[in-house]
Amino acid sequence: MVPRGNTNLFIEPDCEHNAQKNKGCASPKPGELTKGCAFQGSRAALLPISDAAHLVHGTPGCLENSRGMLEAGALGVPLSRFGFSTGLTEEDIVLGGEKKLIQAIDYIAESYNPPCLFVYATCITMLTMDNLDAICAEAEQKWNKPVIPVHHSGFFGSKNMGYRQAGEALFEKVIGTSELNEENKGLFNINLIGEYHFSGEGKEIEALLSRLGIRVVSRIAGQCSFQDLRCAHSAKVNMLVCSRSMITLARKMRESFGIPYFEGSFYGTREIRFSLQQLSFHFQDAQFDKRVQRYIRREEERVRKDIYLHYKSLQGKKVVLYTDGIESWAFISPLLELGIKIVGIGTNKNALEDLSRIMERTEQDTILVKESDENRILQLYREHKADLMIVSGRNAYVPLKEKLPFLDIDQERHGAYSGYMGLRRMAQDLVDVMEQPVWEMARRRSPWEGEPDEHHI
Repeated sequence: MVPRGNTNLFIEPDCEHNAQKNKGCASPKPGELTKGCAFQGSRAALLPISDAAHLVHGTPGCLENSRGMLEAGALGVPLSRFGFSTGLTEEDIVLGGEKKLIQAIDYIAESYNPPCLFVYATCITMLTMDNLDAICAEAEQKWNKPVIPVHHSGFFGSKNMGYRQAGEALFEKVIGTSELNEENKGLFNINLIGEYHFSGEGKEIEALLSRLGIRVVSRIAGQCSFQDLRCAHSAKVNMLVCSRSMITLARKMRESFGIPYFEGSFYGTREIRFSLQQLSFHFQDAQFDKRVQRYIRREEERVRKDIYLHYKSLQGKKVVLYTDGIESWAFISPLLELGIKIVGIGTNKNALEDLSRIMERTEQDTILVKESDENRILQLYREHKADLMIVSGRNAYVPLKEKLPFLDIDQERHGAYSGYMGLRRMAQDLVDVMEQPVWEMARRRSPWEGEPDEHHI
């Protein structure tokens, strides 16, 4: 069964590159590496809805493929940590898996009684033509609770397209179906919209905003409850946090509910200042604006003092960034604020928007290597005599094999580096890595290699 309306997701009016003639969000070509399928993207966006049940309609392999994402569930609410799957066999693929899907939905609804159940289509169930819409509609009437189909077969696109599919499901079936309590309504209510790294980062950002009297109604793609998402239309502003993957959802909420949106980041004082000033602009409140300006001045003065007193050793150090996605530009500002020189940036599979953000933030002599490989990055590192390599994901193996000092900006560390305290944590981690004696020890030649050392004669 072909998902309804999904073809238009490849053309997003609010994407920068769609303003160009004959341009749109690229769909993957046969055999092309996409670094995650659409199924993974949708699941990563929806799994943080911790009190909902998540059922994968496909083979056990699809469930195992995204098993690590189950950690996105909130502590103390274990339902999103369960890996529900219909577990289709070869016989089910031949004869159809609709019977198993109905049984699985009935079992989850009866045994766990979740407020909502998401049913994820996969490549197999798209090929078997199972009618997810009809089955979910019948189950919704039977159990009197939302049973939401999420159409995103793996071969439909990349992980980014999966996020858009998840946003479609939330917009059509969830957002706007409930109202906030009177005591929770206020002038300074916002939604935070992120990506897979947003589960930990959202808490840090919400704590920072709460000091200014800003209430986060929902963290879309971050830890939240199903009820929070139902009331997301009550917010005054939507903020896209370091990600444009759900920009379609933000645009549709603007058109349907009149909620403006902007893009911001909380990595580094410059980015925090811009994000808070944007919020102040949208709220149009003079007292709030004064409160924001006082808060920014106070926190920035404290950060500058701490950097001068405790992290002065970072001044003048050289680093090479070898990352993908938002990591390619999100950490540029905090590194420059710490006095670190970025001699080169290597990217792979980055969108045009990511590349433009890199150019906006870097210095003129920083070398940008698009579609870079391991050898080019190592050559750049050695030619400029860099002190450290900052990597993410699979790129961490490059400095590890070459015994080079490196800091891995993995998913768990995203949240730790956001906000004013995050800048201090990042500075401390950089100092710790550079001062580790293990790097000097790792570069020593063994006694049996080359000429014998005088200490071993």
